[in-house]
Order: sequence, then structure tokens, then C-alpha cells
Amino acid sequence: MTDRAINFREIVEGIRSSADSDREAAAVVTVSGRDPIDVCQRLFRGLESHPDRSACEFYLSPNARRGIERGLVGSGTTPQSVDFLDRQIRTDVSMPDDAILFMRPDAVTLGGTPTGDSPVGLGTISND
Repeated sequence: MTDRAINFREIVEGIRSSADSDREAAAVVTVSGRDPIDVCQRLFRGLESHPDRSACEFYLSPNARRGIERGLVGSGTTPQSVDFLDRQIRTDVSMPDDAILFMRPDAVTLGGTPTGDSPVGLGTISND
């Protein structure tokens, strides 16, 4: 544990940089989409073959979480029918609104570099 606050914006940028390089690309699963529910489902399913997935948690901004809540209410979908909702969903104001992380809490360093010990899922919510 550290005394300083975790800056998820820096972590997301570090993961995006790692995903763009050949060195760490295998440890990072990336998806993108317009709907935060779809992005979460694709991240959840994208890591289903990894044994560490059961310890993974979602990290997103308060706005992205509200987008998920609005989407569930607006579509009439029941939470039981959305498989990723059995995972912990954490919100942090330092998370970018366009990003969703799905990973173990210790999967990246505070600088955003994947440790390589467990997979990292990075979803991007696009507005196009």
C-alpha cells in the first residue's frame, strides 16, 4: 500500500502504451465500443480463458458507472442476465470517462506497467 493516491489516469495511459508495444501486448486485452455494458461484457469474456479472471475487478469512472446503470434500467435488462455484474465494480474520479479496466488489483504498477503476472483488460468507450 502506498501513501499517495492512485492516479488511474496515469495507469490507463501506461497500459495503453504497453498495449501499443510488442513487449507487453500479450498480457493486455483491449476492446472498444460505444456502450459501456457491451465493453464490460467483452472484457469479461475476453479474459474468460485466464485462471486469474475470478480475482479480476472492474475499475471505471463515476460517469461510466452511471452509463452502465442507465443502460440496465433503460433496456429493462435484469442484472442477473448480465454475467459480468458478479465481479466487483470500483469507481474512482481519476479514471478517464472513456476507459474501463478489468484486472486484478495487483496486475499493474502504479506507473501503469503490467506486471505480467496476470492479464489486464482495457476497454475504451468511444463516442463515434
